[in-house]
Amino acid sequence: MTAPPGPAADQRELSPECALARRPGYEDVHGACGRLRDVPLPHGGGLLLVRRCGCACHRPPTGDEDRAGP
Repeated sequence: MTAPPGPAADQRELSPECALARRPGYEDVHGACGRLRDVPLPHGGGLLLVRRCGCACHRPPTGDEDRAGP
């Protein structure tokens, strides 16, 4: 039996660097994050070897940011 999706299921996994950077005094570690893109498994049919960091600053822009109201 699987657990129902909840708030934890909606969160994206952070790299160790970005998770540490959320703590006071470690903000400068955020720039060391190297998981900026997905790394596919060679011949894996779409499986990922390494998933990119889920931190909001690493997500590509959606284009909605430019749609500020008049």
